[in-house]
Amino acid sequence: MLASLLLLSLGGASALATGAASLRPASAVARATAAQMGAVPVADFQGAKSGEEDVALKVAKSGAYVVHRKVVAEQANMRLGTNTVKTRSEVRGGGRKPFQQKGTGRARRGSSRSPLLVGGGKCFGPRPKSWHIKMNKKEKQLAISTALMGAVPRMTLVKDFEGEFSAPKTSNMQAFVERLGVDTSGTQNCLMITKERHENTYLSARNIPFLNLRTLDNINARDILRAKKVVVSQGAMGVIKERYGAD
Repeated sequence: MLASLLLLSLGGASALATGAASLRPASAVARATAAQMGAVPVADFQGAKSGEEDVALKVAKSGAYVVHRKVVAEQANMRLGTNTVKTRSEVRGGGRKPFQQKGTGRARRGSSRSPLLVGGGKCFGPRPKSWHIKMNKKEKQLAISTALMGAVPRMTLVKDFEGEFSAPKTSNMQAFVERLGVDTSGTQNCLMITKERHENTYLSARNIPFLNLRTLDNINARDILRAKKVVVSQGAMGVIKERYGAD
Protein backbone atom coordinates (compact mmCIF):
# COMPACT_ATOMS: atom_id res chain seq x y z
CA MET A 1 0.00 0.00 0.00
CA LEU A 2 2.78 2.40 0.95
CA ALA A 3 4.72 1.60 -2.20
CA SER A 4 1.70 2.28 -4.41
CA LEU A 5 1.02 5.60 -2.68
CA LEU A 6 4.62 6.65 -3.22
CA LEU A 7 4.53 5.77 -6.90
CA LEU A 8 1.21 7.53 -7.50
CA SER A 9 2.18 10.64 -5.59
CA LEU A 10 5.72 11.07 -6.81
CA GLY A 11 5.35 9.82 -10.35
CA GLY A 12 4.11 13.14 -11.70
CA ALA A 13 6.89 15.29 -10.31
CA SER A 14 9.29 14.89 -13.24
CA ALA A 15 10.30 11.32 -12.31
CA LEU A 16 11.61 12.31 -8.91
CA ALA A 17 13.40 9.03 -8.39
CA THR A 18 14.97 6.45 -10.66
CA GLY A 19 15.83 2.86 -9.83
CA ALA A 20 19.55 3.52 -9.96
CA ALA A 21 19.36 6.63 -7.80
CA SER A 22 17.50 4.78 -5.04
CA LEU A 23 20.57 2.58 -4.51
CA ARG A 24 22.90 5.48 -3.72
CA PRO A 25 24.21 5.93 -0.18
CA ALA A 26 22.26 8.23 2.14
CA SER A 27 24.84 11.01 1.84
CA ALA A 28 24.21 11.24 -1.88
CA VAL A 29 20.45 10.77 -1.66
CA ALA A 30 19.84 13.68 0.70
CA ARG A 31 20.96 16.27 -1.85
CA ALA A 32 18.16 18.10 -3.60
CA THR A 33 17.90 18.92 -7.26
CA ALA A 34 16.92 22.31 -8.58
CA ALA A 35 13.42 23.32 -7.50
CA GLN A 36 10.64 21.82 -9.61
CA MET A 37 7.92 24.10 -11.01
CA GLY A 38 4.19 23.47 -11.09
CA ALA A 39 1.05 25.56 -11.59
CA VAL A 40 -1.68 25.28 -8.96
CA PRO A 41 -5.22 26.64 -9.50
CA VAL A 42 -6.35 29.38 -7.12
CA ALA A 43 -9.94 29.57 -5.87
CA ASP A 44 -11.88 31.78 -3.48
CA PHE A 45 -14.16 30.75 -0.62
CA GLN A 46 -17.07 30.34 -3.05
CA GLY A 47 -15.04 27.91 -5.18
CA ALA A 48 -14.67 30.30 -8.15
CA LYS A 49 -11.34 29.93 -9.96
CA SER A 50 -9.23 33.08 -10.11
CA GLY A 51 -6.14 32.00 -12.01
CA GLU A 52 -3.08 29.94 -11.20
CA GLU A 53 -0.02 30.28 -9.02
CA ASP A 54 3.41 28.81 -9.68
CA VAL A 55 4.82 26.57 -6.97
CA ALA A 56 8.53 25.71 -6.97
CA LEU A 57 9.82 23.51 -4.15
CA LYS A 58 12.94 21.46 -3.60
CA VAL A 59 12.79 17.85 -4.75
CA ALA A 60 15.18 15.09 -3.69
CA LYS A 61 17.23 13.42 -6.40
CA SER A 62 15.96 10.12 -5.03
CA GLY A 63 12.53 11.29 -3.99
CA ALA A 64 10.80 7.96 -3.43
CA TYR A 65 13.61 6.78 -1.16
CA VAL A 66 13.61 9.90 1.05
CA VAL A 67 9.82 10.10 1.32
CA HIS A 68 9.61 6.38 2.09
CA ARG A 69 12.09 6.81 4.94
CA LYS A 70 10.01 9.68 6.31
CA VAL A 71 6.75 7.72 6.19
CA VAL A 72 8.35 4.69 7.84
CA ALA A 73 9.77 6.92 10.58
CA GLU A 74 6.38 8.59 11.14
CA GLN A 75 4.59 5.28 11.44
CA ALA A 76 7.25 3.86 13.76
CA ASN A 77 7.17 6.96 15.96
CA MET A 78 3.41 6.58 16.36
CA ARG A 79 3.95 3.30 18.20
CA LEU A 80 3.76 3.65 21.98
CA GLY A 81 5.83 0.57 22.72
CA THR A 82 3.92 -0.07 25.96
CA ASN A 83 2.97 -3.70 25.28
CA THR A 84 4.21 -5.87 28.13
CA VAL A 85 3.67 -9.18 29.93
CA LYS A 86 4.76 -10.45 33.35
CA THR A 87 7.62 -12.84 33.83
CA ARG A 88 7.59 -15.55 36.50
CA SER A 89 9.24 -13.16 38.95
CA GLU A 90 6.45 -10.60 38.52
CA VAL A 91 3.38 -12.85 38.71
CA ARG A 92 1.63 -12.81 42.09
CA GLY A 93 2.09 -15.90 44.26
CA GLY A 94 4.18 -18.99 43.65
CA GLY A 95 6.38 -18.74 46.72
CA ARG A 96 5.33 -22.06 48.17
CA LYS A 97 6.37 -25.36 46.61
CA PRO A 98 3.14 -26.74 45.05
CA PHE A 99 3.69 -30.36 46.11
CA GLN A 100 6.42 -32.59 47.42
CA GLN A 101 9.45 -33.36 45.32
CA LYS A 102 9.04 -37.16 45.20
CA GLY A 103 6.33 -39.74 45.50
CA THR A 104 3.53 -38.11 43.47
CA GLY A 105 4.48 -39.40 40.04
CA ARG A 106 4.29 -35.87 38.70
CA ALA A 107 7.06 -33.66 37.36
CA ARG A 108 8.94 -31.83 40.06
CA ARG A 109 7.75 -28.24 40.59
CA GLY A 110 9.27 -25.49 42.67
CA SER A 111 6.70 -22.79 41.87
CA SER A 112 3.16 -22.58 40.55
CA ARG A 113 4.15 -19.54 38.50
CA SER A 114 6.39 -21.43 36.10
CA PRO A 115 5.89 -20.46 32.43
CA LEU A 116 4.96 -24.09 31.81
CA LEU A 117 1.83 -23.83 33.98
CA VAL A 118 -1.47 -22.05 33.50
CA GLY A 119 -1.39 -18.78 35.43
CA GLY A 120 2.37 -18.63 35.33
CA GLY A 121 4.66 -16.04 33.81
CA LYS A 122 5.50 -15.69 30.13
CA CYS A 123 8.76 -16.59 28.44
CA PHE A 124 10.33 -14.01 26.14
CA GLY A 125 7.16 -11.90 25.99
CA PRO A 126 7.01 -8.27 24.82
CA ARG A 127 8.52 -5.62 27.07
CA PRO A 128 8.28 -1.80 26.90
CA LYS A 129 10.60 -0.41 24.25
CA SER A 130 11.06 2.59 22.02
CA TRP A 131 10.39 2.25 18.28
CA HIS A 132 11.68 5.75 17.56
CA ILE A 133 13.50 6.25 14.25
CA LYS A 134 15.67 9.35 13.97
CA MET A 135 15.99 11.39 10.80
CA ASN A 136 18.12 14.43 10.18
CA LYS A 137 16.22 17.72 10.17
CA LYS A 138 17.22 18.61 6.61
CA GLU A 139 16.29 15.15 5.39
CA LYS A 140 12.83 15.44 6.98
CA GLN A 141 12.31 18.85 5.41
CA LEU A 142 13.38 17.55 2.01
CA ALA A 143 10.96 14.62 2.33
CA ILE A 144 8.05 16.96 3.11
CA SER A 145 9.05 19.27 0.25
CA THR A 146 9.26 16.36 -2.18
CA ALA A 147 5.88 14.99 -1.08
CA LEU A 148 4.25 18.42 -1.43
CA MET A 149 5.70 18.85 -4.90
CA GLY A 150 4.40 15.42 -5.86
CA ALA A 151 0.92 16.51 -4.68
CA VAL A 152 0.82 19.60 -6.93
CA PRO A 153 -1.45 17.93 -9.54
CA ARG A 154 -3.97 17.26 -6.73
CA MET A 155 -3.58 20.65 -5.07
CA THR A 156 -5.83 23.71 -4.92
CA LEU A 157 -4.90 27.06 -3.42
CA VAL A 158 -7.60 28.97 -1.57
CA LYS A 159 -7.51 32.52 -0.35
CA ASP A 160 -7.26 32.62 3.45
CA PHE A 161 -10.65 31.41 4.61
CA GLU A 162 -10.29 31.21 8.39
CA GLY A 163 -12.26 34.43 8.83
CA GLU A 164 -15.22 32.92 7.00
CA PHE A 165 -15.93 30.62 9.93
CA SER A 166 -17.25 32.98 12.57
CA ALA A 167 -18.85 30.07 14.41
CA PRO A 168 -18.14 26.32 14.49
CA LYS A 169 -20.50 24.75 11.99
CA THR A 170 -19.80 21.46 10.24
CA SER A 171 -22.31 22.09 7.46
CA ASN A 172 -20.44 25.26 6.42
CA MET A 173 -17.18 23.34 6.09
CA GLN A 174 -18.96 20.53 4.21
CA ALA A 175 -20.40 23.01 1.72
CA PHE A 176 -17.00 24.73 1.37
CA VAL A 177 -15.13 21.57 0.40
CA GLU A 178 -17.92 20.56 -1.97
CA ARG A 179 -17.51 23.87 -3.79
CA LEU A 180 -13.81 23.04 -4.20
CA GLY A 181 -14.63 19.76 -5.94
CA VAL A 182 -13.72 17.46 -3.04
CA ASP A 183 -15.28 13.99 -3.15
CA THR A 184 -17.62 13.96 -0.13
CA SER A 185 -18.71 10.33 -0.49
CA GLY A 186 -16.19 9.34 2.18
CA THR A 187 -14.15 7.07 -0.10
CA GLN A 188 -11.38 9.63 -0.72
CA ASN A 189 -9.34 11.58 1.79
CA CYS A 190 -8.86 15.36 1.62
CA LEU A 191 -5.98 17.18 3.31
CA MET A 192 -6.49 20.83 4.22
CA ILE A 193 -3.42 22.85 5.27
CA THR A 194 -3.72 26.19 7.07
CA LYS A 195 -1.05 28.52 8.38
CA GLU A 196 -2.15 28.53 12.01
CA ARG A 197 -4.78 26.87 14.13
CA HIS A 198 -8.13 28.66 14.02
CA GLU A 199 -10.56 27.34 16.61
CA ASN A 200 -13.81 27.70 14.65
CA THR A 201 -12.23 26.24 11.51
CA TYR A 202 -10.91 23.30 13.49
CA LEU A 203 -14.23 22.65 15.19
CA SER A 204 -16.06 22.87 11.87
CA ALA A 205 -13.79 20.26 10.28
CA ARG A 206 -13.17 17.73 13.05
CA ASN A 207 -16.43 15.77 12.60
CA ILE A 208 -15.97 15.27 8.85
CA PRO A 209 -14.41 11.81 8.54
CA PHE A 210 -12.79 12.27 5.13
CA LEU A 211 -11.33 15.72 5.91
CA ASN A 212 -7.91 16.01 7.57
CA LEU A 213 -7.18 19.57 8.76
CA ARG A 214 -3.51 20.27 9.47
CA THR A 215 -1.46 23.33 10.32
CA LEU A 216 2.10 23.93 9.18
CA ASP A 217 3.54 22.81 12.49
CA ASN A 218 2.17 19.25 12.19
CA ILE A 219 2.06 18.35 8.51
CA ASN A 220 3.58 14.98 7.65
CA ALA A 221 4.43 12.97 4.56
CA ARG A 222 1.95 10.19 5.35
CA ASP A 223 -1.07 12.51 5.22
CA ILE A 224 0.17 14.16 2.02
CA LEU A 225 0.54 10.82 0.24
CA ARG A 226 -2.87 9.52 1.38
CA ALA A 227 -4.78 12.62 0.28
CA LYS A 228 -6.60 12.50 -3.05
CA LYS A 229 -7.17 16.25 -2.79
CA VAL A 230 -4.91 18.81 -1.10
CA VAL A 231 -6.34 22.24 -0.19
CA VAL A 232 -3.80 24.85 0.91
CA SER A 233 -4.52 28.37 2.13
CA GLN A 234 -2.46 31.10 0.48
CA GLY A 235 -1.02 32.13 3.83
CA ALA A 236 0.22 28.59 4.38
CA MET A 237 1.61 28.41 0.84
CA GLY A 238 3.64 31.56 1.45
CA VAL A 239 5.33 29.91 4.43
CA ILE A 240 5.80 26.66 2.48
CA LYS A 241 7.59 28.53 -0.32
CA GLU A 242 9.78 30.33 2.20
CA ARG A 243 10.59 27.11 4.04
CA TYR A 244 10.92 24.60 1.19
CA GLY A 245 11.49 26.77 -1.87
CA ALA A 246 14.72 27.25 -3.80
CA ASP A 247 17.47 29.20 -2.07
